[in-house]
Amino acid sequence: MRPGITQKVTVRGQGRTETEPLNCIDPDSFYIDWEVNSAWSLQFTAYQDGSLAYSMLDSQASIFFDGQEYIIKQAEPDANSGQDSLDVVATHVYFELSRIRKYKTYVDPADANKQTDVRVNGGTQIENDNDSDNSDDDSDDDDPNAQKSTSQSKNGNTTTTTTVTKTDETKEDSEQENQVTYKIDDVLKYWIDGNKLGFTYQVIGDFPTSRIEQLSDGSGTDMLSKITEHWPNAIIYPDNKNIRVYSQEEFNKDHNNRLDYEYNTTEFKWTFDSTSLTNEIMCIGGKYSIDTEVDTETDDDGDGQPANVTKSAQGVIDDARSYLGVPYVYGGAGGARGGNPRSGMDCSSYVSQVYKDFGIYVPAQTEAMEPYFHEVSSPQTGDVGFYGPHGGSYHICLFLDPNTIIFEPQTGEVCKQEPASWFYPSWVARNDQMAAIVGSGTGAGDSGGSTSSTSSKTIEYYYFAPFMYRDEDSIKKYGEYPAEPFEDGRFNDKNAMIEVAKTKIQPHPALSVEVTTYTNFKPIAGDMIHIMVKSQQISTNEAVVGFNWYPFSSSNPTSVTLNSNTQNILDYQNARNKSLMDAINSIKNQNGYTQPNNPESILTITKEEAKRIEQYVERQNNQQKDR
Repeated sequence: MRPGITQKVTVRGQGRTETEPLNCIDPDSFYIDWEVNSAWSLQFTAYQDGSLAYSMLDSQASIFFDGQEYIIKQAEPDANSGQDSLDVVATHVYFELSRIRKYKTYVDPADANKQTDVRVNGGTQIENDNDSDNSDDDSDDDDPNAQKSTSQSKNGNTTTTTTVTKTDETKEDSEQENQVTYKIDDVLKYWIDGNKLGFTYQVIGDFPTSRIEQLSDGSGTDMLSKITEHWPNAIIYPDNKNIRVYSQEEFNKDHNNRLDYEYNTTEFKWTFDSTSLTNEIMCIGGKYSIDTEVDTETDDDGDGQPANVTKSAQGVIDDARSYLGVPYVYGGAGGARGGNPRSGMDCSSYVSQVYKDFGIYVPAQTEAMEPYFHEVSSPQTGDVGFYGPHGGSYHICLFLDPNTIIFEPQTGEVCKQEPASWFYPSWVARNDQMAAIVGSGTGAGDSGGSTSSTSSKTIEYYYFAPFMYRDEDSIKKYGEYPAEPFEDGRFNDKNAMIEVAKTKIQPHPALSVEVTTYTNFKPIAGDMIHIMVKSQQISTNEAVVGFNWYPFSSSNPTSVTLNSNTQNILDYQNARNKSLMDAINSIKNQNGYTQPNNPESILTITKEEAKRIEQYVERQNNQQKDR
C-alpha cells in the first residue's frame, strides 16, 4: 500500500460479485471532479502490485469511494521505467441512465398484441380492422380541435346562413390535450418507472409545471436534458442510482464554512462575463383560425330591391345606376345590413347592396370587406376601389368601367357617378364571383326569380398579441440586450408564457469565482460558503457549483468553483464601487479637496483627475495580483 492511502477505495470487476480494496493508487493522482448538472467523475493512476483488485480494473468495472459508485470508462495501460500502471477514468453511476431508452409506441397500449394502423412505404402494410376503406377524410367534422357554430338570418327576400369554425392551432400537434403540461415527476416517471437497472428518483423542493413537447422516444440522458432545459433552477445530484432533483432553495445550504483570502486560501479568481447578457425577449404565442362560410339565397323582390337582374357587365352597370340619387346616410340600410336601401345608404352598404342584388355576400364595412377581394392592377366593371391602406381602408367606390366610378360620397350628398380620375382610389380590388358574372356575357333573360351564392374566408388570430418581455432593472443598468425571439405555438395564456420567458434571459452578467485552498479539505456540493476578500472589501455567500478534490494528496489542494446569482453580483459590484469611491477620495485628498456633500458632484472631476483615478485603480489591482 502506498503512503497516504487507506482502505477507502474498493473495486468490483465487471460481472463479478466480490469487492476488493484497491491499495495501489498514486495518492497525488486520485481526485474527484464535479460540476453541477454537468460532470461527476473519479480519476487516478494505479500501479501493478499483483493484486486481484488491480486485475479488476477494466471497462465497466465499479469503483466505490465516499459512499458513491463510479463506472470505469477508460483504463489506459502504461509501462514506464519497469513499472506497469493504469490511468483510470470512471464516471458516476448515474450516467448509466443513458442505457434507459424509450421508443415510439407502435402497438396498441391497451393490447400489446394488436398492431395499430402503421403504413410503411414500399413495405408491408398492416391495416387496422376499423380502417378497411382507406378513407382519407380530413374534414373539420373529424378535427377534435375544431369548434363549429351555425346561425341563420332572414332579411326580406334574402336568407343568409353563416357557419363559423374555430380551430385551436395550439392543439394541432398534440396527440392528447393533457400531454402539453408536465411536472418534473412526470418526466422522471416516464423514463425511470419499470427500468431494469435499479434506478429510482426523488423530487426535493417545489417546481412549477412546464409546457414541453409530448414525451416520446429518447434516452435517460435526454430526460436529464429536458429537466435542466425546462426547469433551469433544478439541480440534479444523485445518490448512486437514486436520481434526486433539488430546487436551488433545497440544495444550497449553509454548512458554516468560510473561505478567507490569505487565511485558508491561496487565490481568488473572479470571472465577470457579460457575453451572454440578455434582458428583453420577444414572445410569440399560439394562434387559432376562424373559418367563415356564408350561404346567401335571394328569392323574389323585397323592399326596394330588384327581383330580376341581368347577369352581365351591363346588368351590373344598370343595377348600380338604379341607386343614383339615394341619399348618403352614415350607417344606413342596404346590403348586409338589410332594410330598405332606398331610405339611404353609406359608401360600404351601397357596394354591399349592389353585390347582394347579384346574390354575392360582402359585409357592409370597408375593412371587413377587404378579405372578400384581391388587389388587381387595372379595374373592370364590378371591381371596387378602396381608399386608405390595406387593413385600414375608410371609403369605397364601385367601378362601372375602367374610367368611371359610382359611390355614395358623404353626408348631405347622394349616390353619384364621376370620372375615376376625379377621386381615384388608393388600390383596386376584385371579387371573383362578381368577375365571373361580368365575364359571363349572358342576356337579360338569364336572371330567374332567385339567386344564391357561397363565400368563405379564413382569418388567423393570436390568443394574445406578441409582446416584449423586459427586465427593466437590468435595462436601466446595462441598456437593452435582446435575446432570440421566443416563439411557441402551444401557449394560449400570456402569463404562463411570461413565466417561461423569465428563464430564457440572463439579465445580469455571469459572475463566477474559482478558489484555490491551502488544504485538501472535502467540499460539499451546494454549500453556501461565506467568502471574504478584505483587500477588495468583498464579503458574501456563494454556493459551491463545482470542485476538484484530491482526498489523499498533500501537494494538490482542493479548488472550488462558486456560483453566480443576483445577490452575489450586487455584492461584487457594491464592493467594486466602494473601491472606486475610495480611489476618488484619495485623489481628491491628494489635491487638497474635501469630501463633497453631494456624491453626484464627483462627476465634475477633470479629465486629468479621471486619468489619475484609473491609474490608481490599476495599481491596486496589480498589487492584488502580485500577492
